[in-house]
Amino acid sequence: MLLRSLHTVDFRNLRDVEYRPHPRVNVISGDNGQGKTNLLEAIFLLATQRSFRRNRIDELVRFGSDKAEVVASIRQADCERRLAVQIQTKPSRKIALCDGKTARNSDYFQGVHVVLFAPEDLLLPKGPPEDRRRFLDRAIWNTCPSYLDEVRIYEQVLRSRNAVLRSMMAATGTRRPLAIQPDGGVTVEVSGAAGSADVMLEVYSQQLAEAGARIIERRRHYLHTIAPQVEATFERISRSGLRASIEYHAKLRDSAVHSVSGRELVGIIAEQLERDQRRDRLRGFTHSGPHGDDVLVYLDGREAALHASQGQVRALVLALKITEIQHLFFLHGDPPVLLLDDVSSELDAQRNGYLFDFLRAMPSQVFITTTSPAFVKLDHDRLDVRMEGGGLVGTAES
Repeated sequence: MLLRSLHTVDFRNLRDVEYRPHPRVNVISGDNGQGKTNLLEAIFLLATQRSFRRNRIDELVRFGSDKAEVVASIRQADCERRLAVQIQTKPSRKIALCDGKTARNSDYFQGVHVVLFAPEDLLLPKGPPEDRRRFLDRAIWNTCPSYLDEVRIYEQVLRSRNAVLRSMMAATGTRRPLAIQPDGGVTVEVSGAAGSADVMLEVYSQQLAEAGARIIERRRHYLHTIAPQVEATFERISRSGLRASIEYHAKLRDSAVHSVSGRELVGIIAEQLERDQRRDRLRGFTHSGPHGDDVLVYLDGREAALHASQGQVRALVLALKITEIQHLFFLHGDPPVLLLDDVSSELDAQRNGYLFDFLRAMPSQVFITTTSPAFVKLDHDRLDVRMEGGGLVGTAES
């Protein structure tokens, strides 16, 4: 994939930006708060229809405006396509277009691959589980666009099940159990439409088990596939002799979850939801499922979150990102577009050197933001632009 042009209108602080990037290395410099990351976010939005930040959709629209648009011309092999994402605040909605027409996800995302590397990624091994799940889901989606719909289905069913649980909890008039059984279990009596709620809870539990099994299957397969490459890449970066490994941790009582078939996995999740039902009813939300799972990273069998040094953590994350990029290239035969948001300033000299050596060898189009162009040790096939106040000023090509 090659991004040939980008046009943003009222996206974040980018009022009206026209950008024609270099086919290889693009360095976007400027002080903090000028819009560098917003430019990368616009590219990411076009490729994924999602922001990489945690926010509401209307926050993507520039203050004082009620709509925004991001448009790009991309080239894949010998094919030119025009992608656009329009965002409205009244009502709040997002519209994705391909060549001026609404398109199915399978058509829109065909051949569109972008990998983001941001400073917060360097905290992954020691950060919260939700960040590791998001990291994993982005990587899987790049290899399999239909995964986005599978995640959406799961999230919709989860919201519906939680709504039923909240209604059952509210019907009790209290968050406390009405009766404690000798075995420690909780009995919660629901008056009124209890029977109907029970039926709906059973339906959503089965749907959640089926949707959740698909997600867990995708996640564990992806990690199993990339694990050898992560180990080899970490050794090349760190030269420490330590073995890096990565493992999917599903919060299910069945310890055989990593080896069972998809059908068996549905049954395991359904049984876990049944075991958790009293607690779920009492607290009004679903405890078990892929939304609460984790990805654990180890060094010589010890959790990196607890035992890895800062340098080892950065080497681990660098290995994960490089493996993700190489895996995409291997699968599709086309290098993904790489977005690096001020990462070079967070790495030490050794790991920066490895990163830039990798970028020189990978035939990707690269976008790098930085406060100082001198941080970027790539001297050829490069276009430098500077951002000030949400606009591009000055260009220099080398």
